[in-house]
Amino acid sequence: WIPDEGDAGQLTTDDSWAAERIAMGVPREEAETGHHAHAITRWLGVDAPDTTPRTVCLEPDRSGWLLLCSDGLWNYRSDAAELAALVREFAGPEPSDPLQLAEDLVAWANGQGGHDNVTVALARIAGRAATEAEPSGV
Repeated sequence: WIPDEGDAGQLTTDDSWAAERIAMGVPREEAETGHHAHAITRWLGVDAPDTTPRTVCLEPDRSGWLLLCSDGLWNYRSDAAELAALVREFAGPEPSDPLQLAEDLVAWANGQGGHDNVTVALARIAGRAATEAEPSGV
């Protein structure tokens, strides 16, 4: 979740060895560059030990971007604040077209080396304050 103003927040948990090490207190840079950093720890399939989904509910109180991406982008900006700064840089001061913004982010990730498949989807969310109608003068 990347609000137009305020702190961004990661809504999901990356099921990877690196994420588990970060949760244990290993510094992000060290955990994400380790030998098994991107090994997955949960998956879907008949051999999966646990397929119980983890869900989160978000009720935005302001406008912003909902970003869904694969590790092809996330690997280059895994910190929520750093990823938000990148999105805001490409989006500019006015909300832009989600498809164009997604294409820009994919191109950026490919420019960083694109060492993994890069998938990006964005939705523009109007927060509660932006969607409440002004009372009419009736």
